[in-house]
Amino acid sequence: MTTENVTETEHEAITELREHLRKIALISHASTVLSWDQETHMPSSGGGVRAEALGELAGIAHERSQQPALGESIERAEEAAFAAGDETLQAMVREVRHDYERSLRIPVEHATESAEVNSKSIMAWQAAREQDDFSAFEPMLSRQIELQKAEAEYLRDDEDCLYDVLMNKYERGMTSANFSEICRQVVPGLKGIIDRVVARALPEPEFFRGPWDKNKQLEFSKEVATQLGYDLDKGGLDLTSHPFCTSPVAPFDVRITTRVYEDNFTSNLYGVIHEAGHAMYEQGFEEKWVHTPLCDAISLGIHESQSRFWENDIGRTEAFWVHFLPLMKKYFPRILEDVSANDMALAVNPVKPSLIRVDADEVTYGLHIALRFEVEQALFSGDLQVSDLPSAWNEKMESYLGLTPPNFKDGVLQDIHWSFGAFGYFPTYLLGSLYSAQFHQAISEEIDIDQEVAAGRFGEILDWLRERIHKPGRQFMPLDLLERAVGKGLDPAIFVDHLDRKVQSIHGV
Repeated sequence: MTTENVTETEHEAITELREHLRKIALISHASTVLSWDQETHMPSSGGGVRAEALGELAGIAHERSQQPALGESIERAEEAAFAAGDETLQAMVREVRHDYERSLRIPVEHATESAEVNSKSIMAWQAAREQDDFSAFEPMLSRQIELQKAEAEYLRDDEDCLYDVLMNKYERGMTSANFSEICRQVVPGLKGIIDRVVARALPEPEFFRGPWDKNKQLEFSKEVATQLGYDLDKGGLDLTSHPFCTSPVAPFDVRITTRVYEDNFTSNLYGVIHEAGHAMYEQGFEEKWVHTPLCDAISLGIHESQSRFWENDIGRTEAFWVHFLPLMKKYFPRILEDVSANDMALAVNPVKPSLIRVDADEVTYGLHIALRFEVEQALFSGDLQVSDLPSAWNEKMESYLGLTPPNFKDGVLQDIHWSFGAFGYFPTYLLGSLYSAQFHQAISEEIDIDQEVAAGRFGEILDWLRERIHKPGRQFMPLDLLERAVGKGLDPAIFVDHLDRKVQSIHGV
């Protein structure tokens, strides 16, 4: 049955619940806009007051999320959804119940302090990274870990370890044991590809060094994003120190950011494609469910699958450059005069260990995630102290990638995530790559992807994702969503085989 079958009384229960959700969402809307402004336009002198404002709003939102009236409304909506036999409504109310019960476990004071600390910590991280001074960030990082441990204690069940609780904030149903097994399957495969390709690696082509005019880069990347399907009438593109996607209210307002370097166009271009992939996911939610969990991502792994799909499975192919290279040549005719689509595909698909995760190639990227996963586990188990984090980081970089960071900003301070307390988040990046490979395999069984991309036709591919991945929102759990979309469960071997075939095709080894 559908919502058309709901009686007037049942409609009243659902409408009442949605009004509660709307009032909570509007506070979150304001907080998200303030956070976006802090990252993009706010003068540094505004940081203290901004932290207070974000903390106050977080407290208000949390209080509204814990109101007994909301709990009573959920009960009435549950009865209405089941009386109607409407599975979509049942899923929506189930997710509201999930959020409500988690909210009840966390004191308002903790939510308020966490929001304030997040705002201050982001600024501390930015300053420490700029000054290449880990000690300047260490006290705030220690406080973030304390707050996250406290939150995990509030949320944990008897059988949960603290780190598993944090992982489940971002990837429902995932455990550290499951992810460790995934790493055991994936890491050797990635290292095998790396060893094979690095031994015959070609030097970076001369044209790659540019210089690439920053404004022209931005215009080109904006054209690429809009052709892929990013709707700028419902979004925007701004500059920041660390690219991200944020949505004050999906699907109506979903924004992305980028950073631009004159000596490296790929950082901006693929950053924009990556974040546009995130944004297209949220722009694909059904508008009728705005302010409800069905207008939200079920997991960050699924979210990341959409960015990795467009960045790597589409954006780093020769077919992509068959279509977009002529356009790029209009912006950079002298630099790209003699460059072919094959030249560009080879250049943008290096397999070379590097220090920076966000600039890592598709093959070595997974090793960056395995490193962070191990470090986070050690921090939360007590096996690693914050003061020892830089040396532990460097040791694992040497073990996984054969590199030692020459400084903090290219090492332990490179990621923004810990500054806002996002521990347990990094595993979703590798999960996203695994999901993406399986989505690509399933789409390719129905659509000639290379043919469509080379012709500049992206609509049929986006429609496949819209119908199977975007529209459901939080209706299904991550692994259930995957199986419904592709007809099989999570299989790390598909990802490794996918990369292996791609490397052989492009590099010939």
